[in-house]
Amino acid sequence: MPQRPLPAQAEKFLASIDAAPKTEVTYRQALQTFAEFLLAGQAELPDIAGGIVPLRLLQEDVLPKFRHWLRNERKFSRRTENTYLAGVIRFTEWLDAHALLPAGLMSARLKMLLREARGRRRVGYKTQPIKEAVPQILNYYASLPLPLPQTPRQRRQRLTILRNRAIVHTLFASGMRAQELAGVRRSDCADGTTDKIIITGKGEKERVVMLNAEAQAAIQHYLQARDEDRQTHSAGQPYKPGANKQDALFIRHDRDQMTPITTKTVWQVVSQAARALGLETKISPHDFRRYIATAMLSEGMPLESVQSFLGHESIITTRTVYAHTRIEVLEDQVKTYRPSPAQALQRSQRKK
Repeated sequence: MPQRPLPAQAEKFLASIDAAPKTEVTYRQALQTFAEFLLAGQAELPDIAGGIVPLRLLQEDVLPKFRHWLRNERKFSRRTENTYLAGVIRFTEWLDAHALLPAGLMSARLKMLLREARGRRRVGYKTQPIKEAVPQILNYYASLPLPLPQTPRQRRQRLTILRNRAIVHTLFASGMRAQELAGVRRSDCADGTTDKIIITGKGEKERVVMLNAEAQAAIQHYLQARDEDRQTHSAGQPYKPGANKQDALFIRHDRDQMTPITTKTVWQVVSQAARALGLETKISPHDFRRYIATAMLSEGMPLESVQSFLGHESIITTRTVYAHTRIEVLEDQVKTYRPSPAQALQRSQRKK
């Protein structure tokens, strides 16, 4: 059977993974088999021409069904089944991290349903622990000394530190996904002078994200230093809004200067700080989003407002992911407002 072409997203995923060549070959085989599974019986659909695999074919129960198909239709060994599932799971995690899963799907939910199918029992949704080390990442970049811009290397280091400060403050304030942040332009935030940014998020839906004073100040400081460096040390023209690559809010300051950063850069900014701090737990850009949403829920922000803040299409997603926070808030409120037997007795006596 000829192999069908993989979606462009699958090719990008394979190009991005840091894996041994043998593992990459295995993952490619897994995704080719997954594509075959998704397209089984779908040939009549108009957008399947040429064997293209649209991601809209991904459904909530896709992993258990794929497992059943591997075992019962293709008769693969248990070892091959587990290997292929591992590759597809990693692909769905990559799609989720890049906001490419169909609306309403989460990789954690997909894996949970697979665990249920494997164990033949219900498994409760496991919320990810909140990484209390997130504020330490902010403090790490805030405390890094800025080198004097005397040599080309020192200038690049200085701009990189200022950029990274602005990145982590923007993540913390806005709750943006890494991909969303990487796509912000200078004109979107008026060089940090506005506290609201309109972005295109997951599912190609627009939403407003908000910056705090710290994020605005960090962005302004970074862009001021960047423009001054360009005018002083580059033969290029001063920054003009909308001028191609110059309009990216965050750019690289290595050999590919003026190139917009990618999602990978955002991850590196966070992970490098975590390693420098010697943190035992892994920290990702998504942990900033989870941290600030949990903090606001704990302070009493309505769930519907948190849904809008995060850009969740369905409030069910927000409720599922942050259910533990709502329980903690409820517990605190019950302890605060529930009267003791003695207080209840006093109240009843006053009403006589």
